[in-house]
Amino acid sequence: MTYNSFGFQILFLILVHFSVNYSQGISHKELLLTEIVRHPHSQVEDIYKFIHQASFGSEHAVKDTVAVRKWMENEIANLDSSNHDELINHLSSNGKLVRVNLRPFLKKGYDPNLLLYAFIKTANNYKGSAENFKSYWKAAAELADAKKFTFTAEKMNSFFEEQSKKGFPAVHHSEEYEAKYKPAYRVVNLKYLPFLKK
Repeated sequence: MTYNSFGFQILFLILVHFSVNYSQGISHKELLLTEIVRHPHSQVEDIYKFIHQASFGSEHAVKDTVAVRKWMENEIANLDSSNHDELINHLSSNGKLVRVNLRPFLKKGYDPNLLLYAFIKTANNYKGSAENFKSYWKAAAELADAKKFTFTAEKMNSFFEEQSKKGFPAVHHSEEYEAKYKPAYRVVNLKYLPFLKK
């Protein structure tokens, strides 16, 4: 993938990000292209994770709220402030499901307890869709065929088959993604954080 030839598309996607009305829907391909522009070093497992979260939400229900609170407190205490993230990264085509990035959320002075509440409510109430996952993955495979990712379509298909045998579990970000972007976010349904809606 050559990023120099991608310049016009980057500008276009930035304009889309600020002008699109997510309540009217945006295609899976547009969301994936925006994500790869935002995080060009994404590996196949990072795109899988993006799609998995877009389709199934927070990945598992939260039963131990004390542990989840402690997890967030520890993450905030050790947060690397060198990365500059957007407040929200949209996951779903209807604009409801998002990643809320901790760094800008805290920088704006928002209460982390509100984010914790939204994360727990989303984890325990969001109903995932296997059909949406398959549709999303199909769009990603088409982009891989068009060489929009740093990895090949063959690698993507192989990864899909491997995860299929495991029942499509949640996965961690790649080492490359962790090192480059130091992700710190929570997946939430925006209805639980209405003050963040566009």
